Amino acid sequence: MGGYDERELYINTRPLTAFEIPLGRLQLTRLTQGAKTSVAVYQAQMTWILQEEILGHLRIFIDDGGSKGSRSTLKENPLIRRFVWKYAVTLERILFRIEEAGLTISGSKFACCVPALDILGHVVSLGGRKISKQKINKIQNWPRPTPKKEVRGVLGLCAYVRMFIKDFSQAAAPLRRLTREDVFWNWDETFEEDFIKLRKIVGEEITLKTLNYEKGSGKIKLAIYSSYIPAGAVLMQEDDNAQDRPVVYESVTFPY
Repeated sequence: MGGYDERELYINTRPLTAFEIPLGRLQLTRLTQGAKTSVAVYQAQMTWILQEEILGHLRIFIDDGGSKGSRSTLKENPLIRRFVWKYAVTLERILFRIEEAGLTISGSKFACCVPALDILGHVVSLGGRKISKQKINKIQNWPRPTPKKEVRGVLGLCAYVRMFIKDFSQAAAPLRRLTREDVFWNWDETFEEDFIKLRKIVGEEITLKTLNYEKGSGKIKLAIYSSYIPAGAVLMQEDDNAQDRPVVYESVTFPY
């Protein structure tokens, strides 16, 4: 959704955006991309405009959003959601709020009533969530990092999908230790093996279950483990075969 250019800057803050050109001094009158607080202002604007839809029907992340349908599905065909008309009414209401606010939507990015949606590096469907192929390929093709800054970059990219990976903090601990200021840079075979291992773990195709709160659905379980160095947890729910399926992983390694 486009909204930066539609957001008018408060007149008293415009001098902060002033710049000089041969024709004189100019000031911005609209919210610009790239300014330090632009993202926060944009997010706050979208939250305010769509506040009535958030949580119940819509999730917004800056200029991306997803509208979910009913949690119920037809037993005869699990790919068809119930109350399609109700979802259509909800979608029409969301689009009306966006139009009323003077915002625009990218037609090429808009997807409606699809069995799966690739959004923000995650593929979301009735079967659950998994990491998108594009995100996996980016991590798999990441070259060997040289300075500490590049190691932080690959760790940041991998951390984006940590919820899919069991014991992620343990797998990433050796590389994270290398980024410390008190550790001398020495990329040897051990770190190379740790780097390859981390990329391999991220590349494994793991599908996380979507929580189902409906009556009669499987039990929801939370498993936790901890020690003086690592700690972790996994949220699970039983499927139709009474098997525990992971919903989200979390782990942390304490400094030592």
